Amino acid sequence: MSLAALAPDTSSHRLPWSLALPRLLLLSTLSAGLLMADDFIQQLFTSANQAELEARFVVVVWLFALGLWLCGMPRLVASLLVLLAGMQLIQLSHVSFFGEPLAAPDIVSLFADFAEVRETGWASFADHWHVLPTVLLPYGLLLALHLWLPRHVRLPQSRWALLIIVLVLAAKPWRATYRDYSSFLPGPTRSGLHNSFNAFAFYGVRLAFRPAETLPKAPFVPYRVTPVASGAKHVWVVVADSLRTDRLGLFGHERDTTPTLSRLQAEGALLARPGIASGVATAVSLPMLLNLIREPGQPELLREQPHNLFALARTSGFRTHWLSAQESKLLSHLGSRHLDVSVTREDHPLLFLKRHDHALVDLLGEQRWGERNFAVINLRTAHLPYEENYDQHNEPLPSWPVDPTLPREERQRNAYDNAIGYLDDVLAEVIARFDQLQGERYLLITGDHGQLLGEGGRWGHNDLLPQVAEVPVMVLAREAPEAALESLRQEQWISHHEAGLWLAERLGQRVENPNQVAGEHFVQGKQLFGDNMIQRVRETPAGLVFDEPRLLSRWLRDLGEAPSTP
Repeated sequence: MSLAALAPDTSSHRLPWSLALPRLLLLSTLSAGLLMADDFIQQLFTSANQAELEARFVVVVWLFALGLWLCGMPRLVASLLVLLAGMQLIQLSHVSFFGEPLAAPDIVSLFADFAEVRETGWASFADHWHVLPTVLLPYGLLLALHLWLPRHVRLPQSRWALLIIVLVLAAKPWRATYRDYSSFLPGPTRSGLHNSFNAFAFYGVRLAFRPAETLPKAPFVPYRVTPVASGAKHVWVVVADSLRTDRLGLFGHERDTTPTLSRLQAEGALLARPGIASGVATAVSLPMLLNLIREPGQPELLREQPHNLFALARTSGFRTHWLSAQESKLLSHLGSRHLDVSVTREDHPLLFLKRHDHALVDLLGEQRWGERNFAVINLRTAHLPYEENYDQHNEPLPSWPVDPTLPREERQRNAYDNAIGYLDDVLAEVIARFDQLQGERYLLITGDHGQLLGEGGRWGHNDLLPQVAEVPVMVLAREAPEAALESLRQEQWISHHEAGLWLAERLGQRVENPNQVAGEHFVQGKQLFGDNMIQRVRETPAGLVFDEPRLLSRWLRDLGEAPSTP
């Protein structure tokens, strides 16, 4: 069927723009509101939907709505609206049932296990019935407007409107041809329609009609969770992006990049150990850290979250906070449904543009702390491009030259060290906020992963290499018993998993991992799900030994023969 066949049969005389413009503005604004109304309707029924308006996406939706009215093709518009409504029914059903937005791998599971999904859906319909009116009311009204209004009200038409529609609908699928899954992660505070565009675009381009990746079943014993006594009133975790251990003055770097942290360690107030990250990407290491997962190949733990730190904290009566200088999509698989407070750079774009990571210090001062609080603070400090994170900072910081005439290696390493100096200043103010609190309290600081700075001609952090796997782990305790830090003091290296187990105990929940082998750790590649490269890291008297990376599926197959040898 050609596009001309979808156009209305009746022709109209050219409508003066003095009449056309107000009508278009009104209809486009009304339509954009209806396209995004389902999130806010659902919020009347469940707190699982955390969507907020994003200025950029509102503009995109408004342009899309304008294109729908200008194209003068009611049948085409009706088809698109039915398609979007179907996507939103799936999206908001997932939000209602699982408490988190739909992701591309979830669509694979939906079609692969459709019979089970249908059976579960019918059985739980009474709990999630609101999804139907939530989506059908605004989309039904919009569909009725497009089918009825053109027959009774003269509107301008332009075939150029098709270009707007195509650009909006094709942008995400085109991006999926050259970007990996981390660029399509859902954000709990993003519009459901935005998350749907991301999920269905990545699914359609990269996952649909392809053989599903089936990994061998991981033969691991479930972790055990038992309540324990804890007097902690405040537990804070600071996760700094791309934080590499050997560039911190605290850990022997020739430059004094961390004067505050070094002073605290010299005073005996700060416990500092080299550590081992859970993964080489933020979207991998954060979910593994906050869900206390040591062994790769257990995606069910990411979905079910039986020992998620936010969930454990809530169980023990802690108020949970997430404050991030990055986008809300990082909350995917972190346990956003267990959060009492969630603040990201998308909530305060101008503040973060002006203050960068110091904006989080401001936001910490605005928090309404409960009697007991668990807060995770996500910094962007050493993320590329490094200069953007510190170059507008007013206070004097260590500054090494970043002149464009310098060789790339020298310029980038200097910029990275400057960013670490900025991090130290941010942490000084975070610690000052922390010290204003009362009662037994703990502050753990680590990095999500390290960073390559030209070693072997490599940059970034997507490779399974020591410079990426090694991160610092630092702990500051106030009004705390000496025994609380004893287990960490005995460690020469502290992995993300070990840090997570220690945090859980501070939150009043002991998590025991029967699969844990002393001195053996795992670092996962850049993908959170599916087959992926992993690396075993072993502690030895001579230092850390990094085994050759292996494919996860092969390692799982070999576990029966050599349970701890990847």
